[in-house]
Amino acid sequence: MSPKGIRILRPDADDRIVELPRTEETLRATARQQEAVAHLGQQALAGAPVSELIDAAAALVARVLEVDFSCVLELRAQSRTLLLRAGVGWREGSVGRTVVPAAPDTHAGYVLRSPGAVVVEDLAAETRFGSAPLLDPHGVVSGLSVIIHGKDRPFGILGAHTARRRAFTSHDVHFLQAAASVLATAIDRASAEDALRRSEEHFRSLIENALDIVTVIGEDGTFQYASPSVERLLGYRPGELLQRNVFQFVHPDDVPLVAEALARAIKDPAAAQMEAFRFRHRDGGWRVLEAVGQARVGTDGRARLIVNSRDVTERNRQERLLRESKDRLRTVIAGAPLVLFAFDKQGTFTLAEGRGLDALGVRPAQLVGQSVFQLYADLPQAVADVRRALAGEAFSSVVEVYGIVFEASYTPIRDRDGTVTGVIGVGTDITERRKAEEALRRSEESSRALVQHASYGIYRSSPEGRFLAVNPALVKMLGYEAEADLLPVDMARDVYLDPADRADVLSRFDHADVVQGAEVSWKRKDGKKILVRLSGRAVRQRDGSIESFETLAEDVTERRQLEEQLRQSQKMEAIGQLTGGIAHDFNNLLTIILANAELIARALPMERADAQADLRDVISAALRGRVMVKELLGFARRSSLNLTGVDLSGVLADLSGMLRRILPADVEIVTAGDGELPEVRADLHATEQILFNLVTNARDAMPNGGVLRIETRRVRLTDDQRTSGGATHTGDFVCLAVEDTGVGMDEQTRRRIFEPFFTTKPLGRGTGLGLATVYGLVQQHGGSVEVDSEPGKGTRVRVYFPMAEVAATPPRRHSAPHQAPGGSETILLVEDDDQLRRATKRVLEDAGYQVLTAADGQEALEVLRQQGEGIRLVLSDLVMPRLGGRALYDAARREGRAMPFLFASGYSDGDRSGRAPLDPSLPFLFKPWTPNDLLNKVRELLDAK
Repeated sequence: MSPKGIRILRPDADDRIVELPRTEETLRATARQQEAVAHLGQQALAGAPVSELIDAAAALVARVLEVDFSCVLELRAQSRTLLLRAGVGWREGSVGRTVVPAAPDTHAGYVLRSPGAVVVEDLAAETRFGSAPLLDPHGVVSGLSVIIHGKDRPFGILGAHTARRRAFTSHDVHFLQAAASVLATAIDRASAEDALRRSEEHFRSLIENALDIVTVIGEDGTFQYASPSVERLLGYRPGELLQRNVFQFVHPDDVPLVAEALARAIKDPAAAQMEAFRFRHRDGGWRVLEAVGQARVGTDGRARLIVNSRDVTERNRQERLLRESKDRLRTVIAGAPLVLFAFDKQGTFTLAEGRGLDALGVRPAQLVGQSVFQLYADLPQAVADVRRALAGEAFSSVVEVYGIVFEASYTPIRDRDGTVTGVIGVGTDITERRKAEEALRRSEESSRALVQHASYGIYRSSPEGRFLAVNPALVKMLGYEAEADLLPVDMARDVYLDPADRADVLSRFDHADVVQGAEVSWKRKDGKKILVRLSGRAVRQRDGSIESFETLAEDVTERRQLEEQLRQSQKMEAIGQLTGGIAHDFNNLLTIILANAELIARALPMERADAQADLRDVISAALRGRVMVKELLGFARRSSLNLTGVDLSGVLADLSGMLRRILPADVEIVTAGDGELPEVRADLHATEQILFNLVTNARDAMPNGGVLRIETRRVRLTDDQRTSGGATHTGDFVCLAVEDTGVGMDEQTRRRIFEPFFTTKPLGRGTGLGLATVYGLVQQHGGSVEVDSEPGKGTRVRVYFPMAEVAATPPRRHSAPHQAPGGSETILLVEDDDQLRRATKRVLEDAGYQVLTAADGQEALEVLRQQGEGIRLVLSDLVMPRLGGRALYDAARREGRAMPFLFASGYSDGDRSGRAPLDPSLPFLFKPWTPNDLLNKVRELLDAK
């Protein structure tokens, strides 16, 4: 079959050799029919009647496939039925009379809807269709059916069936499809020829009955007569053409052709002239007319041309269709990548044709006369295959020649007495198919690996709510042991927390094939709720109904929790920003109140005891307001902290006596802690305030007594704990835990406990700033807070302080307040608040100082330039319009002015511009200050110089 160097591949598990035992009579019939199949295309081109080809195809299928029954069913489209046109093995009288329904639930209807061949292994066990009216009464068990495709619609079905169970191979399918293809081409060709024949008969009838267009045309080309048929064929009434020139209706490209024919006819009246040209129909379209004309000279000596015209537009179209049909049939036979070969009983090639030879670089008939055994001498398996075929065995084999893979079928040829006289075979180039199959296999393996190793859950489910396939990630997500445990569950009942959620997701597929980002609540096998984000598509059948769903499931439970924590943190930060701003303005008001109250108190005579008492109340209320502002700034993380090493165990021991006094007798205090607890980086006073607020809150939660447990221990937080609590420190922490056995809180209350002014206490019993202050101070320390609570089970608050890097230092002792001294130096006061500027100016002037004032930094800079030599101190607010205190300080230093600056602000960091905090070495006075605070600080700076 091919040159030396080829090798034969042994069939693998997918290409097992099918050995079909046959009787000698059957083998002879098979050999004859195989030879007929090799020439089936040529017979069709030779014009064999369709009925003979159909009968021959039915007999060929029965003999080649060795089946009990074969059939050709012709489709009757209008009645949706099929007629048993030809067949073998059916009951007598069935062929030509049996009508089979083609309803969708029948075997025939299923075949007509299928894109490829339909194989039935066990008819009784089939679920793809409901009934098989032709097959059931004949006891059919297995079968193979393909569609006979026509040009415009299916012609019908070609089938092979057996009364015993049988597995049809891919070779069987290819053989049946090839036979159906030849039949389809022959039927289309016959239809075209039949249409052409009817057209010709029609035209002949027109001629015989004078239905052709008969016209008389004068020498000048004008119509002098037109038969009535011109209206039926060309749309013109005869009178419309009279005296009009024929060239007005001829296609411009055909005018020279018609003019030449007219001239020839006039020149030689005895000769008939024939021509085909395009003539314009009355509707504007063009018709092809085939005209025969002959000139007649009248008595007046003028010639007239009698023309018989026939509309051949349709005939030309039919001829074109016939040519296309023949070309298609020839392409099926000669254009397929096949090699048709045959060799005699000595193994000498007698035939080697087909386009499949092109891939091998072999010309047709080049192998004829060469010995198969010589060509395959180096291929023992190929020689063995040839010997098997010459021994009378029909089989298939896979052959690779120069990298081209062929699927070869061998069939022995026998004479009348059964002697093998040779072998005929067909080789199909399956190289690309093998490559495609290998690529598909690799793609499927890759896709399977992606699904199996995906971190998201991936599954396919039925519309009824059953898992059809799941990946390991989904099994793990839902808490099952293995895939087999998950497949039987009912999704609506066992997976969805609310079955209505699944119905809602399915309803989205009514309007689209894809759903993205649907969030639903699922439950694990242990009942735990998880939030899942679903994205998937609907896999639909041909009729549009949904066959299954392919879905990707992402567990977003933790993400949503983190998002909620982030929103809570952002909300608290926003409230802190607002609180800090309010506290700053309130500090200015308190400073004005304290300064003016002190001035009034000094001005009142001592005998006005009642007025003095009133002023003391005013000053006391202002000082209490200062404490409240301090708490607000602590919540807003804007309080001024002195972060040093603090021993939490020591703080707890120092405060134990005070804590005992503020707690009722029915509350038991239990303390515990790790030995040698490391110090924390914290502000001592802020730490005491945090502990005091937590203990006070725990006391109020135990109105009927209980146990208060305070514990300190060293811990290391996870990344999730640091993120959720807002901690910025990355090292170890020390935990201060305060736990009570009180009434506890529900989840809604627990979420709001750190909000300022939120309280569950009765009106007048609390400000709602205690825990808000704790939260702000802890955040300012770089730590975090965790709260666990349930109604009736008490509350546990854990505060995490970052460990200190240096040892603790004893807190500084402040001396008792004393009367601030005055002075006579000149001071520049820079303050944008008019009332505060006036009050400050009076306090300083009453102490003997000379005071210059400015409303902002820009104005102060002008005063310094004009009177700078006499100014000994600048007292400036930090946050002012146009030019702030820090910018004023920088400008003065650039101009060489060395007088000291004392800054004042209601913000602990001195500024709210987002820049770095004020240099700690620069003097700073926190608002609200008392006159003594101001005067002491001023004197301290002046004396230091």
